Amino acid sequence: MGVPPMTKVFALLVLLTTGLGPVAEPEYIVAGDKGYDDDLKAAGYVNGHMDPDRMLSFRGCLLERDAAYMYALMYEAAERDGVRLRTEDCYRTYGEQDAAYNRRCPWTEVPASASPGSSGVKKVRICSGPPTAPAGKSFHGWGRAIDFKTSRGILSCYSDDFHWLKNNAHRFGWVHPAWAHCGKKTEEPWHWEFAGVTDPTLVEFVEMDRDRLPLAE
Repeated sequence: MGVPPMTKVFALLVLLTTGLGPVAEPEYIVAGDKGYDDDLKAAGYVNGHMDPDRMLSFRGCLLERDAAYMYALMYEAAERDGVRLRTEDCYRTYGEQDAAYNRRCPWTEVPASASPGSSGVKKVRICSGPPTAPAGKSFHGWGRAIDFKTSRGILSCYSDDFHWLKNNAHRFGWVHPAWAHCGKKTEEPWHWEFAGVTDPTLVEFVEMDRDRLPLAE
C-alpha cells in the first residue's frame, strides 16, 4: 500500500472554535447523505483490504480511523443522553464480506428455460432477507459502516437507539443511507455509514501516541 510502519497513529482532534463557551460543543455539518470513500480510493486503499495503520478500534468496533474517532465522540454524546450504542458489525475483510454475500445470495439451480419440454438447468443467485453487497462493494469493507444492535437484538425502526441516531448521528458525520430507510423493502435501520463532516475549522489531524490514544484497545 506504500504506507510505512508507524509507531504513532493519526487521530482527529476536535477543536472548539472561537466564541464557543467552555462547555459548548461544536456542531458538525454532515458532508453527504451516504458513505464517503473517495479519499480512501485516491490514497490507494482497497475495499476489504484496509491497511492496519489506517484502522482504529473503539469498544470492539474496528473502523477506519476518521470514522472511528467520530464514532467515539458520537458514542460519548449518546451516553450523556442515556443511550448506550451497541455494535453488531463494523469493518469486514474482503473474505468476510464474500462469505456474508454467499450466505444471503447462494447459487441456486433453476430451469434453463420456462418453455414446455425444455431441459437443462442454470445457476443463478437467489437472495433472501435484507440486501447484502458483494465483496469489495460494501462500506463495511472501508471500515466506514456500522450495523447497530440493542441488548435485545438488531436495531429496529422503533427503538430508542434508532431515534437517537436519526436525530443526532449527522452531527458526527454518520448517516442512514436512503436505501436503508424505514418503510422501504430494503430497510435496514441498523446500517449506518460515515459520510464525514464539512467544516475544516472544527476538525484537524494531529499525532498522538498509540498508548495514549483512547481509541486503541
